[in-house]
Amino acid sequence: MTRLHYARLPLACSIILGCPAFAQVEVPPDGLTVAPTVRMLYDDNVLRQSDDLVSGDKDDIRITPALDVTFRKNLGVHQVTVVGSLGYDFHQRYSNLDRERVTLTAKGDVKVSALCYLRPSARLNFAQADLADQGMIVGNSERTQDYAVTAECDKPYGYYPVIKLGYLQTNNSVDSRRPFDIRTRSAGIGIAYSKASLGDIRLMFNVEAFRRPHWSDETSELRMSRGADNYRVGIEFKRAVAPRLSWSAGIGYIHTKARDERVDDYSGLGYHAGAVYRPSPRTSLTFDGSRSTSNQSNTGATYIVLTNFSLRGNATLSSRSSIQAGASYARRQFKGELLIDTDMMRGTDETIALNAGYRFALRSRLTAGVDVRHEWRESAVERYRYKSTSMMLSLGLTL
Repeated sequence: MTRLHYARLPLACSIILGCPAFAQVEVPPDGLTVAPTVRMLYDDNVLRQSDDLVSGDKDDIRITPALDVTFRKNLGVHQVTVVGSLGYDFHQRYSNLDRERVTLTAKGDVKVSALCYLRPSARLNFAQADLADQGMIVGNSERTQDYAVTAECDKPYGYYPVIKLGYLQTNNSVDSRRPFDIRTRSAGIGIAYSKASLGDIRLMFNVEAFRRPHWSDETSELRMSRGADNYRVGIEFKRAVAPRLSWSAGIGYIHTKARDERVDDYSGLGYHAGAVYRPSPRTSLTFDGSRSTSNQSNTGATYIVLTNFSLRGNATLSSRSSIQAGASYARRQFKGELLIDTDMMRGTDETIALNAGYRFALRSRLTAGVDVRHEWRESAVERYRYKSTSMMLSLGLTL
């Protein structure tokens, strides 16, 4: 069963309410589901390096045996949902990149009154750090923990307050990457108005603290800043126009102030927009777009200004098969770069990705899939330019 939700995304992409991208997500079935799964990925540029800089073999095959788990349970008027995968990557050529691959998302609805809820959430992501961001070939586990709680009300009519708190940390396993560890603390408060014929309108004020815990006098010589403080005020509107169309939009003002005088501040417009359109019960189109400032680990910037857009389509071909396709564009502006990997500043980069996938139920409990992806990045620094084409095969058995 598919439902429409305002998906909780990482704090790193927040703009007004934690970047509430309007997305279609799959609601897991009630109870516990366990599915041993094997994924095999071929990537013709697993090192994410430019052809002009690296000669020789850059391709590799990665095999990831994993245990996929979903859990959903109603506890009276409360609800708990957990979706995750626990696996380990085995590379055929570059075994130094072998790492754990753990993804876990948990959320809850805790009813505190007739119409009001506490909505805690948690996200874990442990995996080999993105070599495209590191700019150097180093086996390194990037481990992110993201926690948040929101207090709000589902009132059909009237005003209600909204309060939000969050904490994100990313740690790197290799000593040489520890200066890139980050901490992000956030708090938001606002007032919302709801009316069935109008939708929901929210006026929010958010504060975020971007920090790098391993700042020192030594790293400061490499332009590493102690972090930045981010302030956002904005208005958000969301509405289900009709059974076929739902959309959300927000616009606000962002001011990001670095804690180091050598790093430029940023002031400008922030926004997000998202829509889900279902032309038929079997098909859907999802659009997301946003502009925000955020804290990222291995890019080595005090903060980045991120603009991204994505379009995804899904179609159910039969009771046993479905297809997906999508495209995305992202532009990053780097502020206060830490010059460890290179003595040249990136300034900006742009990444475009195209992907498609097919799922087929071989048996009632056995599912196979194939996904293809092509992406490329343009940057002023040659080290960070690359192209990559990959294909993934997967096979999962639901117990």
